[in-house]
Amino acid sequence: MEHVEPTPPEVREGLRAIARHVKPFKKELWILIALGVVSAIANGFVPYITGKFFDALIQLSRGESSFVASNIPLWVFLLSVWAFVQLVANNIDWVMDRMRRHVDTKVHLNIQTQGFIHLLRLPLSYHKNVHINGTLQKLSQAGWRVSAILRTIINFAPQFLSILIGITLAASINTMLASILVLGVVLYVLLLVRILRPIAQIDSDAHHAWNEGWDDAAASIHQIESVKQAAAEEYEIQTIREALSGKARLLWEKMENLWSNVGFFQRIIVFFAQLAIFILSVRLVSEGTITVGELVALNGYAAMFFGPFVSLGYSWQVIQNGITSAAHAEEIFNVPEERYVPENAVAPKTISGKVTFKNVSFSYGSDQPPVLSTIDLDIHPGEVIALVGESGVGKSTTISLLSGYYFPTDGAVLIDDVDTRTYDLTALRQRIAVVPQEVALFNDTIRNNIRYGTPDASDDDIARAAHEAHIDDMIEKLPAGYDTVVGERGIKLSVGQKQRVSIARAILRDPAILILDEPTSALDAKTEQIVTKALEKLMKGRTTFIIAHRLSTVREADTILVFEKGTIAERGTHQELIAKEDGVYRNLYEYQIGLH
Repeated sequence: MEHVEPTPPEVREGLRAIARHVKPFKKELWILIALGVVSAIANGFVPYITGKFFDALIQLSRGESSFVASNIPLWVFLLSVWAFVQLVANNIDWVMDRMRRHVDTKVHLNIQTQGFIHLLRLPLSYHKNVHINGTLQKLSQAGWRVSAILRTIINFAPQFLSILIGITLAASINTMLASILVLGVVLYVLLLVRILRPIAQIDSDAHHAWNEGWDDAAASIHQIESVKQAAAEEYEIQTIREALSGKARLLWEKMENLWSNVGFFQRIIVFFAQLAIFILSVRLVSEGTITVGELVALNGYAAMFFGPFVSLGYSWQVIQNGITSAAHAEEIFNVPEERYVPENAVAPKTISGKVTFKNVSFSYGSDQPPVLSTIDLDIHPGEVIALVGESGVGKSTTISLLSGYYFPTDGAVLIDDVDTRTYDLTALRQRIAVVPQEVALFNDTIRNNIRYGTPDASDDDIARAAHEAHIDDMIEKLPAGYDTVVGERGIKLSVGQKQRVSIARAILRDPAILILDEPTSALDAKTEQIVTKALEKLMKGRTTFIIAHRLSTVREADTILVFEKGTIAERGTHQELIAKEDGVYRNLYEYQIGLH
């Protein structure tokens, strides 16, 4: 496999993303920078002061005494300065660590929070075309890794400044020994740079492979009921192992092996640099070119130089991972949010429910075939409209246009004679309620699931809605009543119970337009009868759209629209359509009742 350096656009995108995420905390970052400079200066002088202190002790051991200000021994003065500098440096480092941890947490939480907010504001079309588990994984990784970048830079930057100060002071002691230190560091860094290119590509590939594997693994957990019903646990366990221990693991193992090799050769460089310094120091000390204290200082600077650089490989890996993760997350942040409030938006408090389709055509993309072609409708408030036809002929798409999830490619959809493109989408959707075929409830109480979308509803309002949905008796028999938690996606409730919770939610919403998407298709006869009664009460006085495959459920509709290949092939009442010889609706109806 050929490895190449990450593309400059990806790096630029990642850096821009990191800058945007940390911008709200620039005040804290400037304070950290200022503290870091003071800490670096203090730490940079510590080996120098230590060396001078040892020289003063050696003088003292020889009976030679030096004084500061006539009465303070030099060694006492140097020890006091050393202690003061260490205390200053340690206290600043402590303050920096606390502040850095605070900023780390805030940056991480900010990325996660803004990511979820952005996802909620993205159009439905985005969510229908992505693996949401992989998307959430990208946001999670970006949060942790961008905060790790900050932690690494805040820790390493003062050390690097200390190194620059140390190089200057080491050179003032002995240029040759300082040059050996610098040469060792240069070789160390060159080795690191040489290995970064292949590692960068491996890391990017591993991220993509991990996200794909995470999607596959998470899917089995989301579909746990189906897994249990099929007794497919062992199959899914094997799938998860293959997904999470496959390509990503091999790539990461390869990357870690490369880092291990780098670490080995870097330690060899450090060893020979220090060995050369020790050998030359023996000669220089014996010649009197440098003092023992200066040798101590030089070795202190050697530790200062190589200490940060020993972890430089890991630090660069953290930075590289963070840039990659930030760039991947930025792909999500760059998706335009849904335009909830267009210019000169219309936001009526009430609508009557009049719906008009004017020569509407629609496709899901410029390179996609049309899903709807030249649809014309004129629906009066309170009418019941049924949409029938085989799967994939445009029924659900027609309904999606009502709520502004999509807008026509050609033509216009009007509600109360106002184009949906000009509506405040929040105001529009608050006047529309949907009872879907597959109800997905939140892992919350029954009370909050009914109230969802109508946050100001009182407990009395909720009880009334539950009564009208014929679910109040069931709720009141539960030990916790309305405070019963329904489980993930409502797994603790039956299909019929979830449908009635959904109906209660719609009743509470008091919509002008009601959408019923096969709400009784998965119910037994008794439950269907109960749900149908609740729906009939809900439909009164509201413009209602019913998507149906079972034609027995739409016989009472005011108008039945028969879709075929993205067009309305027939329209009329049940009696009108059944009377058509060889009509599409009649053929579908006779097929369902067993006449074909």
